Amino acid sequence: MNETPGSPLGPAGNNVRRNIRRLREQRNWSYREVEERLSRVGRAIPALGLSAIDIGERRVDVDDLVALAAVFDLSVEGLLQPPADCETCHGEPPTGFMCMECETSGLPEPTASEAGPAD
Repeated sequence: MNETPGSPLGPAGNNVRRNIRRLREQRNWSYREVEERLSRVGRAIPALGLSAIDIGERRVDVDDLVALAAVFDLSVEGLLQPPADCETCHGEPPTGFMCMECETSGLPEPTASEAGPAD
């Protein structure tokens, strides 16, 4: 199962989530349309799962990532990058700040001691 309760998405996971939403909306595709396209490339993710990805409640695994990149005609790296088309920060908010428009973080990653104990 891809859901990980209590484990928030990191920066790369949030980038993927935001990019999928942005690309889907730019193409005016419903979750159902994306679901159908994913099925055609051999990776079924139901519309409910896509909705959960969109709001950060479902993680994207590597196989999902490859299929989503194919559906949106992008490289995997393209989905992992901050959304460069953000008119506010262009994918690079100043260090120490978070873009309120695209939610890209310029905040430093927490150190191991700040992140809490490892499971």
